Amino acid sequence: MAVQYKSFKDRGVYVGFHGRTIEMLRCRAPRDPMLDDFEAIVPNFGGVDLGRVSNDLVMPFGDVPGWTDLVGRDALLHERVAQSYFEREGHLDPITVRDMRLEADLEAGDERDKRLAENEIAISRTDSQSAFLEILAMFGRKYAETNGQTDLRNVNRPVLMSLSDDNPKDMVRLVRIIVGSVVNGASISREELQKRLDTLSDYAAPICSLVTNDQTRAVGFLSRQMTLLEQLHQGVAAYCSTQRPDEVMEAARIIDFNLNTFIQYSLDRAQAIKSAVLDDDYYLNDKKYESLLALIREERIKISFALDGWAGHATRWLSVAEDDIPARNAVLTFILRQMPAPPQELDDFVERRFGSENLMTMRGRVVKEMHSWMDDKLDQEIYRRVIQGRSDVTSGKKAGLGARDVTQAVKQAIATTKD
Repeated sequence: MAVQYKSFKDRGVYVGFHGRTIEMLRCRAPRDPMLDDFEAIVPNFGGVDLGRVSNDLVMPFGDVPGWTDLVGRDALLHERVAQSYFEREGHLDPITVRDMRLEADLEAGDERDKRLAENEIAISRTDSQSAFLEILAMFGRKYAETNGQTDLRNVNRPVLMSLSDDNPKDMVRLVRIIVGSVVNGASISREELQKRLDTLSDYAAPICSLVTNDQTRAVGFLSRQMTLLEQLHQGVAAYCSTQRPDEVMEAARIIDFNLNTFIQYSLDRAQAIKSAVLDDDYYLNDKKYESLLALIREERIKISFALDGWAGHATRWLSVAEDDIPARNAVLTFILRQMPAPPQELDDFVERRFGSENLMTMRGRVVKEMHSWMDDKLDQEIYRRVIQGRSDVTSGKKAGLGARDVTQAVKQAIATTKD
């Protein structure tokens, strides 16, 4: 079916099957309201493209097991997603599908699947606490001038964690100092504001590092997904920084442009949340506070849809050696053929942000030129590496003062500040 999707929901949610035939399969609510089953979409199944639209295979989600064999973990994941149609009245989003995927990994995955799922769930459990520290540090930096404590300009989550480990009483005092600055002259109490910050941390946890501009991208599974997109973006650009065949350069340029639009769209949505989070009015008024939580819910879903489906492409790219040119070219071809197609709402964002040019119109020609490069044995080897190497990757370098230096400065600031 050749169509340009109107929205992210119309394009569907990446499910995360392991089987090669359905590795990139997406799922969405049916377009026909009379149907009572999700629709399954296999992106660009024919291997070609019609410019700005996707040439996708669409079928009832319940028919997938009759189209290709589903075994073990994939069979359970299909069953869970199918059941959710009635449980959630046809609603799907990448966050809920991720939860189903992790459950399937734990129950029916191999040892690697279970280990990775356990690790991701354990990290996610700490995200809310880490999110509270990130948001608190963000407020601390904002109110550094108000407090007359310039040392607080450099406070961040690692500093607060170090402070809490060294002396929990210092950490409690710092919380009171920062929270007190926010409520100064307002009708809300410190206790009520701190309670609201706790709730906010739970809401913001999946996207915390994006909202707080934490370059480590360590807090929140969507933040960690962004790391993979940024690594793919940097890797493709670096690979083609030296002379390559024209088809490779063109493919990389199209992938780079498409990927960059998804990244920038996500960061813009995160910036909208950050601006609201730092606006005191949202905390000091009950109705505005509820609207803040609603804003976070809405924007984090948009971010999850924008990042959805890219992690597998990044993992595929990271799974091949830098000097393996045939494998790199094969991965570029695969990404070009099956990377997430931008829906109309993202096109509208691109036109506002970058102008009317859209390099996706060149994708069809380049796919055809590069498609003959694909070797089944090479593709099978890359697929094997991807299955073995599935994991979330986080990276980032701290800038500015070291955490130990800043921690000592913050301790001094606490000692000389009235709370």
